[in-house]
Amino acid sequence: CINLSFAYVEGESLLMALKDIALSSGSACTSASLEPSYVLRAIGTDEDLAHSSIRFGIGRFTTEEEIDYTVGKCVSHVKRLRDMSPLWEMVQEGVDIKSIKWTQH
Repeated sequence: CINLSFAYVEGESLLMALKDIALSSGSACTSASLEPSYVLRAIGTDEDLAHSSIRFGIGRFTTEEEIDYTVGKCVSHVKRLRDMSPLWEMVQEGVDIKSIKWTQH
């Protein structure tokens, strides 16, 4: 497996967009949960990046063509999902997201 994070893209949204690819999100031990992998948290991964991570299943029989297909679809969907993200828009405008004090409703 390979675990990748895509800032400003919710892992579950990307998971749904890539239905024909072997991948998962969250902790493998708690796959019914939306909690990020405890391993990612243990190595100090930022909470936001941990929630945006997905695990791609690869093995010795995975072909180069399958990897190219996956990369192409992944890039396309990450761009599409970021285009819908208000946070991504703010970052593109130079806003420091970490400095914002968010309030709850």
